Amino acid sequence: MSEVQELDSASFNKNYRVLKETADWLSGQKEPDIDQLVPKVETAMRAYKICKSRLDTVQATLGQYFEQDGAPPEDATPTNGDGDGQARKPNRPTQPGGDDDIPF
Repeated sequence: MSEVQELDSASFNKNYRVLKETADWLSGQKEPDIDQLVPKVETAMRAYKICKSRLDTVQATLGQYFEQDGAPPEDATPTNGDGDGQARKPNRPTQPGGDDDIPF
């Protein structure tokens, strides 16, 4: 009846594969198979927690190396807000009747 899939708590790749297979299975359903839905989602949630934990560990470890290297944290560089990673240009004060119409 209920098939419980064993997960490898140390392998990000295996658990990511479980997440991908579950997502593919869900997106391929024309009519939901309620009998398989709950066990698959429960397994996927366990796989997600393992993946998230592994990612958090890697991020913390890499963060320690960057701090030791003296490099600023990734979120310390201001961006222009469109996600391209380019630094913001400083705002220039507007000069009345002046340089706003200069094309360069």
